[in-house]
Amino acid sequence: MSDIPKPDYKQIVKDAGIPTDPAGWRKVLKEEMEKAGSVINNDSRFSPFWRMIEQAVITCTVWLVEKLLIGFVLPNMFLATASGQFLKQKAWGVDVTPKPANKAKGNLVFQRAALQGPALLIPAGTWVQTDIINGKIYRVKVQKDTVMPENATTVEAAVEAEAAGAAYNLGAGYFHVLPTPPPGIAAAANEEDWLMVAGADEENEDELRLRVRNQWSAVAQWHIDAAYRAILTEVKGIQTDNVFFEHGAPNGPGTANALILLDTGNPAPALIATLQARIDEGLHGHGDGLTVKAMPETHHDITVSVWPKPELTDAERVTLQAQVRLITESAFRENLDYPVTRTQPVGRFSFSLLEGELHILLPGLESVKFAEDDIISHLTIPRLGTLSVNLQG
Repeated sequence: MSDIPKPDYKQIVKDAGIPTDPAGWRKVLKEEMEKAGSVINNDSRFSPFWRMIEQAVITCTVWLVEKLLIGFVLPNMFLATASGQFLKQKAWGVDVTPKPANKAKGNLVFQRAALQGPALLIPAGTWVQTDIINGKIYRVKVQKDTVMPENATTVEAAVEAEAAGAAYNLGAGYFHVLPTPPPGIAAAANEEDWLMVAGADEENEDELRLRVRNQWSAVAQWHIDAAYRAILTEVKGIQTDNVFFEHGAPNGPGTANALILLDTGNPAPALIATLQARIDEGLHGHGDGLTVKAMPETHHDITVSVWPKPELTDAERVTLQAQVRLITESAFRENLDYPVTRTQPVGRFSFSLLEGELHILLPGLESVKFAEDDIISHLTIPRLGTLSVNLQG
């Protein structure tokens, strides 16, 4: 998420010379009364008269400054800190509508148990799920009856996530458990580019702020990055800071590429085609051409050594090994279930940072070490090739 400023409005008010506490306003009140020619002799804090003045003037004034001005009016004047209905009004002012949550949709590959045989039916409503990930199981459901032709070994079936959310945009192979296999079916799995529609959580306020800010840049709606980004991020599951542009006429004079990244998983060709269609329907400059592509990937073989704490049982050691694997996969954008720093284009992926995050998340971990150097990426996203998690000790 791009850096969003969080100004200290209380300090700003103080710097403007406006008191923010009772002592400051007591001083102002005395000065103003003296200017008006009023002399108060019984200004002791035990004076009933002065206590009445404080309650009637100072307490109310402090409330107006602290609660109304600092806590409400100032934050909602600016896009960076506006919230609730005020943020939605700012979005409406530039024709941006908050995006609701939606379910992930895609295709899973089902495999025949035998090498050949008669046509098989994969009924609508068939569930395919994940193993337990950080205490959760994710499920997708086949949307319509799908027939595997006679002697065919595999068939694709359209599936939809059980619930809305970006957490269902999992990497290849996560959906592989068939609680009730259809007759004749041995296995099912999601492949690398299985996602046709990316799942999305309800757009949070920071994501909405970034889209509104981008819309100011796109006000001309002509051939500039902001205009294209505004078109692309209207699609659910596509976030403002996950759209990158490759300039330098990669496809000939007047061309550029829009590179699309998902928080987890990979966009299917059909999703890229949908985004391209939106661009083709939008406004273009004279002679410009924008091609939408998935963010190019680099694949890395990762080896991590894990030293569990000596008091862990054998079962706890195996669980620790599995957790290190899942958390590392999360860092490489294969799931969203762990709060770790994820790989990014145009930057450095720090394994030492990931090692520190593993220590925070896993109290049974005594030590952990990745064999690889940091990954430096350009307009590419680092992905896992192979991952080996080796228990030590």
